[in-house]
Amino acid sequence: MLKPLAIAALLTLAASGVAQADVCRGEAPMAGEEMRGPVLHVLDGQRLCVALSPDPRNWVPVRLADAPEIAEAGRGALMAASFGQDVTCRIVGREEDGAVAMCRTARGSVGERLSTPRIVRAGQVWR
Repeated sequence: MLKPLAIAALLTLAASGVAQADVCRGEAPMAGEEMRGPVLHVLDGQRLCVALSPDPRNWVPVRLADAPEIAEAGRGALMAASFGQDVTCRIVGREEDGAVAMCRTARGSVGERLSTPRIVRAGQVWR
């Protein structure tokens, strides 16, 4: 079940017609800080967006520091491991296009879960 923030963000995105370029452009916290929010967009097999508000321009791009270099199921696996879930991300660095972080859900490290057989299988059905 999606949280109220996730529902509001999805409705805002749908209603406003925000261009893809405006999604996931939020400012990342500094190294050592934490941020929390739902994952409402997955860019590829290593990068996701953490929503800090319903406005997609405030979604922060994050590359998972502990993601496998080549995730077997790629973007689908990251969708299965994180999409629609609340994450807590500890920022360990910054890149030009966002943060590098260790992110956890209630089920554990998102990056570590990408290699589990269950997530790999689930990732194969995501489009």
